[in-house]
This record gives sequence, C-alpha cells and structure tokens, in this order.
Amino acid sequence: MEDFRKGDFVRLKDFTNWKTDRLIDKDLNAFKIVSIDNGNILISNCKDNISFADIEPIPINGKDDLYIYYDPITCASIVSPNDPAPIRNTDYTYFFESFKRCMYNNKNFQEIITDLGLRYVHEVQHFLDDKFHNKGLKINAV
Repeated sequence: MEDFRKGDFVRLKDFTNWKTDRLIDKDLNAFKIVSIDNGNILISNCKDNISFADIEPIPINGKDDLYIYYDPITCASIVSPNDPAPIRNTDYTYFFESFKRCMYNNKNFQEIITDLGLRYVHEVQHFLDDKFHNKGLKINAV
C-alpha cells in the first residue's frame, strides 16, 4: 500500500470517536486529507487533528467507495458573444464503473487499475495524478 498524501481520500477507523460537520450524509465515512504535519493529519469536515493510526485506506470494492465519482477537468467550450454558456451536468456514477468509458493506450481505466493491482482509492488518486496530472476523483458528500 502506498503512503498517504495531501488530497487523498481516507476513512476513520472508529468513526464514532470524531465529530464531523457535514451538512448532508453525516454518516459517510470518507474524508479528504487537507494537510499532513508531524504525524498528524487534518481531514475535511473535521476540526480535530487525527493521527495516522486513526485512519485507513478506502478499499475499491463497490461498497465502501460507492460514493466516489470521477469528474475530470474537460476542455472549455468556445462561446461567442451573446451565446449562452453550455450546460454541464456532473456524472455521479461510481468512479470504477465510469472508468470503463475512459481510454488510454487501447485499455480502459478499469482494466489499467486492475492490471496494476491497485486495491485502494488513494492509490488510484496517485495513479491519476502521477500519470495524467488529474485530480478527478471526488466524494459525493458535503
């Protein structure tokens, strides 16, 4: 398993020990690492500093990671003066399912992730960032 980085998605080992300030999906155990400092981390939607011992990776299994979706940056459209801006709808489909539609070197992302043996969401985040400078995975919660 790869080490955690700023921006990685993790979950709390004992979710009941921490107070979170989400407005929606308060019971969703998935957080983004905001900062890492001297063995303590700060995660989104939680004001407490948390140690590495209190977090764990989110496995790719269609259950624990079901609320994660893929929303890559797309090229901007050219809009002429007085034309309406194009409507963009976010696709909240489970990321591993949507990876079937993303191709690279004649393989879809799902096949690549499987071939690489990646088992955790943060490893997929590292792959996307290192290979494509892409931070397209997002958590469907506020």
